[in-house]
Amino acid sequence: MEDVAIRLAEPRDAFAVAALTLQDDRECGAAVAPGFLDTFADAWLADRARVTLLAEAVDGRPLGVVTAAVVTKLPSSRRPVSRWLHVSLLFVTADARGGGLGARLLDALREWCSQNDVQRVQLNAAPRARSLYVRAGFGAPADGLMEWRADERVEQRADQRPDQT
Repeated sequence: MEDVAIRLAEPRDAFAVAALTLQDDRECGAAVAPGFLDTFADAWLADRARVTLLAEAVDGRPLGVVTAAVVTKLPSSRRPVSRWLHVSLLFVTADARGGGLGARLLDALREWCSQNDVQRVQLNAAPRARSLYVRAGFGAPADGLMEWRADERVEQRADQRPDQT
């Protein structure tokens, strides 16, 4: 995989990023809606708070992508302003897997972080990808990290409704 270049994606790469995302969705069993490539490319182009690194073969064929949202904490008297990333996708095409390209994409993302004053990177790891992230130095977040999910709250309310029969 030494002949693969990794670079910051540019607007001209919108459809390549969309196509890689579509491949990931299909591999995960998702049904892809008509017009997905255009819809995704438009949304990606409009999202300026996102970092996307693209891996390409010598012939320009896209082989992998990592994309992450940049989050900036607002100023506070208790802590300095800080920035962090939430990785939403790391994907390598089937024909490019097994050669370390995923690790190289993560290395390039960490390099981008060091050049852009980003303090940390977080992600939700699929079970099949956990070993890659552990090898790349990712671990469990602090014990105090909590989250709320709207979809779970909706399910809880539905479960608590009286029977209407």
